[in-house]
Amino acid sequence: MRIQKQLIIFFIFLSTASFCQDSIPVNYFRSPLGIPLYLSGNFGELRSNHFHAGLDMKTQGKEGLNIHATADGFVSRVKISPWGYGNVIYIDHPNGYTTVYAHLKEFKGHIAQKIKAYQYEKESWEMDWYPPDTLMKVKKGEIIALSGNTGGSGGPHLHFEIRETISENPVNPLLFGFAIKDNIKPTIKSIAVFPLNDTSYVNGSTTVQRFPVVFSNGKYILKYGNNITAYGEIGIGIETIDKLNDVHNPNGIYSIQLTKDNEIIFLSEMEKFDFSQIRALNALIDYETYLRKNIRYQKSFVEPNNQLNIYKKEKNKGVVHFSTNKSDFQYLVKDSYGNASSLQFQISGQKPSTIPSVIRPKIDTVFHYADSNVFVSKDLNIIVGIPPNSLYKDLPFQFYTKDTLYGAITPTYYIHNDYTPLHYPISVAIKAGRLSDSLRDKAVIVHVDRNKRIYSKGGKWRKNYLKTTSKAFGGFAIMLDTKPPKITPINIFPNKHMANNSAIIVKIEDNLSGIGAYRGTIDGKWIKMEYEAKKAKLFYTFDNIPQGNHTFELTLTDGVGNSSTVSIPFIR
Repeated sequence: MRIQKQLIIFFIFLSTASFCQDSIPVNYFRSPLGIPLYLSGNFGELRSNHFHAGLDMKTQGKEGLNIHATADGFVSRVKISPWGYGNVIYIDHPNGYTTVYAHLKEFKGHIAQKIKAYQYEKESWEMDWYPPDTLMKVKKGEIIALSGNTGGSGGPHLHFEIRETISENPVNPLLFGFAIKDNIKPTIKSIAVFPLNDTSYVNGSTTVQRFPVVFSNGKYILKYGNNITAYGEIGIGIETIDKLNDVHNPNGIYSIQLTKDNEIIFLSEMEKFDFSQIRALNALIDYETYLRKNIRYQKSFVEPNNQLNIYKKEKNKGVVHFSTNKSDFQYLVKDSYGNASSLQFQISGQKPSTIPSVIRPKIDTVFHYADSNVFVSKDLNIIVGIPPNSLYKDLPFQFYTKDTLYGAITPTYYIHNDYTPLHYPISVAIKAGRLSDSLRDKAVIVHVDRNKRIYSKGGKWRKNYLKTTSKAFGGFAIMLDTKPPKITPINIFPNKHMANNSAIIVKIEDNLSGIGAYRGTIDGKWIKMEYEAKKAKLFYTFDNIPQGNHTFELTLTDGVGNSSTVSIPFIR
């Protein structure tokens, strides 16, 4: 059904004379809100491990504002999850675009009725549903939902996207003519200059050097003057943000251009991007500096395996070679409305008079980014698989072992370090000693990050190895989870009269493997309990429960099958 629908849309796409891939239908879509638009986040803004795919529209600090369909179309997807976008609606439109409305509080009208019926049919609050294109047609301006704060949202707002229906790739909504006031130029904070190999130097150092920027006499300049020297292959990066009128939060930049001696050597634009490449944000930025200092330098050079499609022009991938030459550079950064700021600076070629001594860490092997790479420890206790193109450049790989974590049944194996980003997940298999079948069922691999935080990664047994995947390097060990999850009733207790309560609320938590599944019933019949992960709560809003005596029951299961059940009689 989904494939047939996409084919129909594809032919509509081809036959629509007013539409072409390089054109934007300005003013085709109305605002999804009925209030003036102010943004707390824009398209392409740099987030943790991904680009922001839409606009975060402020909802006056509250939930419950009407959300309108921005154009005629049909609901092509509904997803409900305690994570990510929370409650979200996708609407396909006849012009070849799909609009997305996320973090919704609740659905409205015929859409809400059909979603509820589907949930009860499947006996699941969580869902990822692709309904038939004839089931939920909508008209431009129709109220489809109320704004909310569900999923991974950090506060009440509407996350709104426009995607190409065929590719499902997001396009910058600010190019479509929404009434958002912006006449403020971007802000440039600093630049960074990177030595790119062992024979490259910046100001006599083999490590990245940062140079603050100030705004003076109507232009940006280096705070301490043009005192940058370089030798060998170097790259340059910039720390820059955009501001919008009447809001204080920073936003992302639309365009970054770097010229060397009046020639463009790098140009990127945030018109659209490919979801399959979204993690390559970590190759665009100086990933280690971001993790250590929470500063995002956008590189104006392209790592060998960075496949982002935001790069419009580059020379030698933005890499510059210095010997004794001096070059003039200029950054030009723009927002989506053409407001621009620039920075001019010089770099002089100069070989260090003395070569600094650098203590290099022990390298176990070098992995090529394009290859399928496998690491096996000498004692055969851990096997690591790195799929092709998981790395953004060749990796001098490091491995070491530390003492056992408290509660772990294996040592902690440190697979490189989590300052090196990954595009695709790696596989990790750890050998365990002899365990009974019951304990094998309770084993999970945990990931230890740079801050010593522990996260369960689950795992499945392959003979004597427990195997899982991870999106990050770091420490790994096996731990056992034998403790059942905990259920704490919040507003219900045995024989309580619940007539004045609109919902049943319980708190849930687990010590290691995480919440796996839950099932709530009243008098043995399934009820739609919603999971608010941010507050670790489940709640059921009363719906057609008759007066009288009832029994509420909840069974909660963690990631390895430990379970807890509460059964509470109440009066309604």
